[in-house]
Order: sequence, then structure tokens, then C-alpha cells
Amino acid sequence: MFTFIKIALRNIIRNKRRSLITVSAVGFGLGALIFIWSFVDGAHIQMIENYTSLLTGHIQIHSRGFNQREQLEINISNPQEIINIIEDESPLVEASPRIKAFGLISSPEYSSGIIILGVDPLQEIKVSSLHKRLKSGEFLDEAESNEIVIGESLARNLNVSLGDKVVIMSQAFDGSIAAGAYYVKGVLDTGAEEIDKSVVLIAYDAAQELFVMPDRASEIVLRLENVENSPAEALKFRQLLSGKGLEVLPWQEISPILKQWIEFDNGFIWIIVMVVMIVVAIGILNTVLMGVLERTREFGILLSIGTRRRQIITTVAWESLFLGVIGSLIGLCIGYFLSVYFGTAGIDLSVFTQALSSFYMEAVIYPRLSLGHLLTSMALVLFTSIIVSVYPAWHAANLKPVEAIRSI
Repeated sequence: MFTFIKIALRNIIRNKRRSLITVSAVGFGLGALIFIWSFVDGAHIQMIENYTSLLTGHIQIHSRGFNQREQLEINISNPQEIINIIEDESPLVEASPRIKAFGLISSPEYSSGIIILGVDPLQEIKVSSLHKRLKSGEFLDEAESNEIVIGESLARNLNVSLGDKVVIMSQAFDGSIAAGAYYVKGVLDTGAEEIDKSVVLIAYDAAQELFVMPDRASEIVLRLENVENSPAEALKFRQLLSGKGLEVLPWQEISPILKQWIEFDNGFIWIIVMVVMIVVAIGILNTVLMGVLERTREFGILLSIGTRRRQIITTVAWESLFLGVIGSLIGLCIGYFLSVYFGTAGIDLSVFTQALSSFYMEAVIYPRLSLGHLLTSMALVLFTSIIVSVYPAWHAANLKPVEAIRSI
């Protein structure tokens, strides 16, 4: 066995230029693949974090059926009891109750349909980043019941600014008309147009009074230490709260469109993977096949002195594998260096800021190296290296010794 391994290594070294070109192509292809995968993973993580940090949270708890109909009649009574159960089970999980309703907001000049969110100012800053997205003014204060925070697009449409009075109208839980006057305390700029033009925030206590919902909430929003644990944690809390008529949904179920977009993006990456593998396969196949054709006489001599055909096949396979391994090591170094460097420095895409904000991404993307994708990339290259050796190996093993020895 070792004899044939030595022969394979000698054949690689024999034509240094061709081997160097091949392993360079494999290395740069694998390095680019690892970096692209890291870039996409980093973009997806940023997209998920930004999306869930605005309104969705990592997990939401509702009374069963609220996620489909979003009506005040479908609510959670005594939400603090549910929060206490969650915090006792998982002390590191942050939770905040909300009241959610649809209504109309009016200024002296204009009016617009809105989503009204009643949030607990002290708890909301632990589960969302809305307080960090203020373009002007301040976030809500639970002591003030007549203040409101609105989006920048909505403020522009209503022609209002800080300190101006607006009126919101809706229907209360008991069927009565819910109406109240509020003063604009802050203006949001989240980058998400659907939020900036349609969402307003008032204090949770003020929302309970406005909608006649004492000790009730539309939803409880949870934030975990790691968003990737959302499905598992949602399942755990679902079992913990079973029998209470509640639905516990991770962000993937709350926003299936975002999940599908990420899955589509990952599917597109696999197309790039296939293209890279084809390039790698052609490079290795060219080198190994040319080496086999150049050594036809050598293989004929080996066959004539009793070398078995499977040993010839093994020799060619080792040669192909060595090219793949050397190229993979080079690619690993290139991909790892690029991913780590840009993972710290970031990639500035500020020229596409408006387009990126529509997908909940920021102007600077930080690639995130995934061990799973790194190992998958290397495994694919090595597998390709072995597969492409089949034809050259079969050709060498099926040579006729006499004709091969006579060849020039």
C-alpha cells in the first residue's frame, strides 16, 4: 500500500507546474466558497437579529387563535402569572407584555390607519431595540400616560413633530369607543417602512385603560440569550404552559416569510457550491488524466510484472485524493483568514443601504464562520476528488500491457 502511495506522491511532484495550478484552483475555489458561506450566514444572523429585535421577539405567547385573528377579545388574563412561570423556569429569559390593537390616528390635518402597541417601557427595552431606533425625542416613560412614540414616515404623513398632539381612536375590549389624545414624545426610524409608517407605541398602563383591559395582555414577548434556540425553547415553554389555552410560537412561525426567504437564499448558495465543485472536478480530472496518459508506458510495465488492476486504480485514486487534500488545506486557510478578518472588520455595503434596510440588514455585514459549513465544504471537495479519479483510474487499469509498453 505504501509503495503505491509513494508512487502517487511522486507523480504529483513530477509535474510541479500542473499540480500547482490544480491545487491553487481547488484552494481558491474552496476558500471563496467558505467565505461566501460565511458572508451569507453573517447576513442571515444579522437579518434575524434585527427583525426579532424590532417587534417580533424570539418567542411570542398568545391566547390560542390570536396569531391568526389579532383581536382584543383573544387575550391573556393575568399575564404576570405567565411571566413569573417563564422566569422561574428560565431566569435568563426576558419577557414583556403587550397590548396590540388596530385603530386610527389623526392630526389637525391628516389621519392614517395604525397598529397600536401598548408596551411596558421598563420591560420593552429588554426584549426589543425600539428604544435605540429613535431619530428624535425620547422613549416612553411609564409614569406618563399621555405620551406616544410614532414612526418617522407616519410623522411625516401626519405633518407632526415632537410635542404635537395626536388623537387615536379604536374599539375597546368591552365594545365601547376607545379614544385618547397623546403628545408625540419620540419619532422612530427603524429602517423598516412598514413599521415607521404604521406602528405607534403608548405605555402599557395607558393601553390597559384605553382599551378597558385591566390585568390583560394581547401577547407576551420573550427574548432569549441565543435566537438560534427559539424552536427548542418554544417547545419547552409550550409544554410548561400546556392546559392554559395558550399558543407559544417561535419567530419562524410568527414570520414564515422571513424563514422561507432565508431557506431560498441557502438554496441559491447550493447552486454556487455546485458550480465550484464542477470547477474543482474539471481541474483535478484534467491533471490526473493528463498524468495517466503521459505514464501509459509506466502503467503497462507495472501491469506486465504482475501489478493488479485494483492496485493501479488505488494509485490513481491516491493521486487525485492528495491533490484534493492539498488544495483543501490551502482553501481552508484562505477561507478561514478572510472570514475571520472580515468578521471583525466587516464589509461596508453602505451604497446599498436602502435596499439592505428592506431586508432588515445594516450597511456593514459581518461574516460568521460556521464549523458545519466549513466541514461540509471540505468534505465535498474531497468527495469530488475521489469521484473524478474513477475514469482515469479505470483507463489506466484497463490498458493492455504490450500495447502500453510500446506506446511513445
